[in-house]
Formats: sequence, structure tokens, C-alpha cells
Amino acid sequence: MPRDVARARSALADWGEFVAGDMRTAPLGRADVVVILDVLHYIAPTEQLGVLHRVRDALPRGGVLITRIGDAAGGMPFRISQWVDRSAALARGHGWCRLHCRPLAEWESLLRELGFAVDARPMAGHNPFANVLLVCRRHG
Repeated sequence: MPRDVARARSALADWGEFVAGDMRTAPLGRADVVVILDVLHYIAPTEQLGVLHRVRDALPRGGVLITRIGDAAGGMPFRISQWVDRSAALARGHGWCRLHCRPLAEWESLLRELGFAVDARPMAGHNPFANVLLVCRRHG
């Protein structure tokens, strides 16, 4: 989303490079940290895996992937998250979208198989969502 990239550049320009592009195909180059927030569930599971392979390959040993996911095993908070995601997509003119969500345990397993050490940090706190921040360090 070009508007989101512009906001990141404005707020964090001294911290890195921000490029608008399709995460499934945009060149990633090399990076010490990759941040993917609230978007993986909009693409099919095979595409999610492709993106995660590309991110892993862009990171050096010790590099970090930070991503936020909705825990599909999160009950009502997860259903609220899905409703908000679909409403936001409609409001932005993207129409009704299919979401491809996974339980936290499945995300952790997938990321470990890809060579990441995973630190899951639930983010519920004072909001009604089933969001979990995953801080993943490449070890392989």
C-alpha cells in the first residue's frame, strides 16, 4: 500500500529503506530485519510459504523477521479480528476477500521448519483481537 510506505518513510526514514511492492514478487535484496505486519493472511498458504522462503533467504544468520499474525485458534477475539480485516478491505475498495489464517502453533512450526527461532508475544492486552507478534531469528 503506497500510503503505508509513505508513512513509514516519513516516520522512520533514518532507520531503513521502505519500498512499495508485492511481497510475493518484489526484490528483497539483503536485510538485517524484515517486518511484515498484518498481511500474510491475505495471500494463499502456498504464497505465504513462498514469501517466508524469500524472507529467510534475504536475511543473514542472526537476521530477524518480525511479523504479526492473528491466531486462528483464538476464539471470539480471532473472529473479531477477521471481521475488522474484512471491513477494512471493503472500506479500502478491495472487495470481500478470502482470508488464509493459521493457528499460532502452525505458524510457529512452519517458521521453525524454515530455520527460525520463534518468540511468540501475545498482543491482546487492551484490545479485543487475537494478534500475536512473532519475533523470528534466523539460525540456519
